[in-house]
Parts: sequence; structure tokens; C-alpha cells
Amino acid sequence: MKKRLNQMISSLSHALVAAAAVTLAGCGGGGGSASSVVVPSLGGTVATGAPTTDANVTVIDAKGNTVTAKTDGNGQFSIALSQVTGPAVMSVLLSDGRKMYSIWDGSKQGSMATTNITPLTDAVVSEYAKTQNLSPSDITPKSVSTDALKTAKDTVKAWIAAAYQKIGGDATNLDLMNTPFQASGKGLDAVLDSLSFTKDSQGLTVLYPKEVILADGTSPTAPTPLSSSKPLTAVSTADSTFPLSQLGSWRSRMNECMTIQVGARAASSSCAGIAPLAYKHDGVNFQTHMFSDTGENNSVGSVFEFPRLLSMSKSPSSLTVDTAVVELRWYQPLTQTTHSRIGVFRDLGESGRLQDNKVASATGSTWWLYGNQNDLEIRIEPRLSRFENLNPDSQSTSPSLYFAGIHILINNKKQVSGKWVSADIMAAKVTGPGLPASGLVLAPVDPDLYSSDYLGILNRTGQMPTSLTYASDSVNEFRLGAVPLNADFSSNLDAWWSTQSTKSQFYNETRVLDFSKIQSQANYTVQLVYNSKQSETKNIRLPGALPSPQEATSITWPVLKNASAVLNTMKTPSVLITADWSFDASSLVPEVSFMSAYAPALDQCSIKKARIWQIEKYMGKKDTAIGFTPTDTSACWGSTFPGISNNSITDIGIRALQNGTRYYAFITWRL
Repeated sequence: MKKRLNQMISSLSHALVAAAAVTLAGCGGGGGSASSVVVPSLGGTVATGAPTTDANVTVIDAKGNTVTAKTDGNGQFSIALSQVTGPAVMSVLLSDGRKMYSIWDGSKQGSMATTNITPLTDAVVSEYAKTQNLSPSDITPKSVSTDALKTAKDTVKAWIAAAYQKIGGDATNLDLMNTPFQASGKGLDAVLDSLSFTKDSQGLTVLYPKEVILADGTSPTAPTPLSSSKPLTAVSTADSTFPLSQLGSWRSRMNECMTIQVGARAASSSCAGIAPLAYKHDGVNFQTHMFSDTGENNSVGSVFEFPRLLSMSKSPSSLTVDTAVVELRWYQPLTQTTHSRIGVFRDLGESGRLQDNKVASATGSTWWLYGNQNDLEIRIEPRLSRFENLNPDSQSTSPSLYFAGIHILINNKKQVSGKWVSADIMAAKVTGPGLPASGLVLAPVDPDLYSSDYLGILNRTGQMPTSLTYASDSVNEFRLGAVPLNADFSSNLDAWWSTQSTKSQFYNETRVLDFSKIQSQANYTVQLVYNSKQSETKNIRLPGALPSPQEATSITWPVLKNASAVLNTMKTPSVLITADWSFDASSLVPEVSFMSAYAPALDQCSIKKARIWQIEKYMGKKDTAIGFTPTDTSACWGSTFPGISNNSITDIGIRALQNGTRYYAFITWRL
């Protein structure tokens, strides 16, 4: 009874928070009095587990009016009801380019109305759309059938009712769209924390159970979509181990710290407890890990989103510590750019509660942002790419495709006393979901051909060399599958893939069709062998799921508006190239624009190294036009490089990191 009363109070409190209030102050006698008039409003919570903060909520109502509102730090929004006529279609665009939908059916709770936007409401809209033979984007407010919408709500609710009941929820009276809730890691939000979702080829939402707490060295099991026969029976929340509120406390302190000038941060209480001096991630300290790309001085004024919890590893013994892997994402006003990093929190226990001269953690607990504590930079990233060859005459040899692959970054340099020195790695074998069962072997790249500190792919047979054997190329992405941009190429894809696989170790022998096992936090084993013949093994987790190439077709990618002009200038070596990208609230938002070029070594040069030129520039929200000016860097640069010729390749593109997955878009012209 007490629990139910607390839930009712929480719901009422949430509804009042969503309402706009106007305070009328009066005065008289010896003191003042105040009364509040509550303005009727439509509000709710936008969350995927963690609150979706600083996001634009778009509402299209029955009269065709469009109203927008922005979510606050708790993922909540509010719109005056006088501005909206029900029913209304509501949506919010996530940072990875996916759009979540909800529908306000026009119902009210007193003078207030609540409609949330979550993966659950998105699934409801997809179920409703299927009954109407529509896609979610084609639903209009006037056409909404409240009976069909209620049926869709009941369908999706049945998928999660058992899990919700198990944590004390009242599934009977739960309305997935209209019941108020808070993104606190409890109640309905604990259910959201236990779900992941994707969009299928028709743009419909598919819900999966998500494993949050993982044992060391294990991978999540291949998920089965939720349905009436495969419901969610229990939540998989880490809230009892590492409460979501503690991540919120860390975020608040971090945002306070970002208001302080860099030189004053070390002595400022606003920055205390964010990360200890013992912090280390891939061999570097906190400042280098977070801000090396654009410089720490440019971080002043940055605003961090609510950290996204990716996984928990609960230690089975007292000799090791619990860890939490999160995605840290922030916006830098000085550069107008958005950035993302994978962060690792660790529970240091009571003995580690205070660090660095008795400083307490910004989480308010024994959990600290501590880094992965690795001396070597070893990263394994899921990578989804859009490769567009604008030359129609070379599609048979270089087709326009969506690629899905695994990018393996093993740096053969490490920091010792602030200096970069050789790690002296002879070879590394990587095994895990999506890779050949015998392992993928990487080795140092031939220094006579390329200048690269990262290992390149040596073979896909798992055969480790007995002595130093150089990789003949610097490629370290293993491509698993693809689908064509042009449907006309579909019948030729497997033959093309077979040819590429025969020529190159960078392609899987056959095109992968099932990506269900390549989930966020999948475990990969890296066996390192040094030239000293010593060896060690490390377990590395995939920070995000690898989407299938088919899923790439439902993403709205940035568009190169001046492709013709770019191609013309690409053909003229060493001239200014300006890429004018179009991206907005309806597309994947890039972090970086890049230009890269490759050509083999020139015969007349004594040093026969391949000619590689690459430059990257961070993009702001309004910084869509990016200029690149190649310059002659050596006598062996050549008069036709960079450019487009029989032996010269030039690409221009963008990249983004969203939810642990790396996205690339390439525009090129291949002969």
C-alpha cells in the first residue's frame, strides 16, 4: 500500500512539474502572499533509459499546427495546452539519427495531459502503423483511430508487463504513452534501461531485451525481438549497484567544472572529484583522453548530456572491482561541435572513497570515473559506412554500398613518463563475435610502405607468425557485410564480394547476413605477442552494437550539396576543396569532416612509401561548409597528387560516434 501511494505521489509530482506555473505575488500589511495559477499543459518525459536532454520535441496537432519544445536536464518538456489541439503526433530525433514517435490521443488528467516519448511509445506507434498499412512518418493526427491506438498500446504493454509487475509496478493501469514517469532508473524507466531498439527496413521499431550486467569475459546473448510469445520477464538494471542518480551527480559537477577557465580548474571546488590523478585510459590521463582532439581550452562552456550506461561488469570476487562502461557526450559552444567518448567508472570501495588528498567522488559514492587503466591503446569499434561512388561507369568494380565492419585499433606506441615509445608488439590475434573463428591476426605495418603506428591486418586464418612479419597494408577494418545503395546491383553483390574476399584479407570470406550476435558490449579476446616472445591476453568490449548494412538504409545521412563542384576540384591536384554538407534535425549529425587521398610511391623517389594524405576538421552545428587545401609536403608528393587518376584515390566524407558505434560517409569518384 505504501509503495502504491508513493508511486501515486511521484506521478502527481511529475504532472505538476510538467505544468507551466505563473506566480502572482501580492503584498499587504506586514508581509507578502503568493498564489499560483497552474496553466494547463501537455508534458511528458523523453527517455531511452537515461533521460534525453536538450532535445527538440516536435508536435503536429489535429489542425496542422507544429509546436516545438525542448527537454530539460531530466528529459521533461512542457507545452501550453492552448497551443495544441488533439490528437497530435509527437516525435524527437535522437543524436544517432533515429526518430522516436508518440501520439497524444487528446486525453487529459484533469487540466493536464501527459504523453511520453520512449522506445516503448515508438513501438506502439509502429504497431499502430502496421494495422493502418502506414509507416510511422505517414501518420497524420486527423487519421488517428483511438481504438486502434489502444489496441497497439495493449499489444506492446503485454510484452513488458511481467517485468514491470516484478519491480512493483501496476501493469493493469499502466498506459505506455500517458502514465507519467521519471527517468530515474526505477519503475518504468528500469524497463527502458533493459531494452534496446532498432529500426527495420520499413522504418518500424523492433524492441530487444538488453543485458546490462555482464560477467567478466562474457558477451551478451543474441537477443530475440520482444513479442507476445517472447515477453520481457525481468529487468536487467544496474540501479541497485550503480544508481543512475550518481551518474546525474557526476554530470552536474562536470558541467559546473566546464564553466571554469582551464587554468583555474585544478584549484576549483567545481571540478573536485570528477576524476582522480590515477585516471588512465588507453595510456593517457583524463584531460588528454577527453579533450586532445580540439584542445582543453576549447572545452570552456561545454554542456554534457546525461551519461548513457552501456554495461556493468559485476566482479565475482573481492580482488577485482565492479566497472560501468558509459558513453560521455557533450557540446562545445566555442567550437560549436559535439563530441563523444567511452568512459569507465569503477567502484573503488570504502578504502578508495577518498582520492587525492581526501577528495570525494563527484558521484557522491565510492564510484569514480577511473578509465580502463590500460597502458596500451586497444580499441575495437563497430563501424557502419556509406560509400558512394559517383562514377556510374565503375559500379561493377567499385559499387556504391553500405558496409558493416569491425575496426580494430592496436597502437604499437605507448606512453612512458610522458614520452611515446615503441610497444614492441610482434603480432596480435583477435577473436570474438563476427570475426573468423580461428581469429584475425594483425601485425606492424611495413615501415617501408606506410607510416602507421597502428597494426594492420595480416591474415584471417588465425596463424600467428613466429617472427616479425609486416602487414602489407595499413587497413585495420574487417568488413563483414554490405548492401548496395542501388538496388540494380543486388544480383551482382555476392559475386563482387567473393572477388574482393579472394583478393583481400580485409573481407570476410562470405558476406555476413546475421548481425544479431554483434551486440553492444560483446567481448573480444586480444592475444598480444611481443618481439621479446612474451605474451599477454586482454578482454576488450565492443562499445556499441554493429548495425546491419540493411539498417543503414533507414538512416538519414548528411548530404554533400555541392558534389559536382567537389568532384571537379578533386581532379585538379592541390587546390582548395570546399565540402558543403547538409544536415539538420532530420539527419545523423556529424562530428568530423575529412578528406583523404592515396597513391602508390613514385618510382623516382628513394623512399618508396605510399603517398597518403588525410586531414580532419571538427564540424559545428552551423559549420556545414568545410574547406581543405592540400599542400606539397615532399619532393615525392608528385604533380598529380592528391587527385583522381588511374593510381590516385581521393575521398571526402564525414564521421560520427553515436551510442558507441562509429558512422562514416564517403563520397568519391573511382575510375
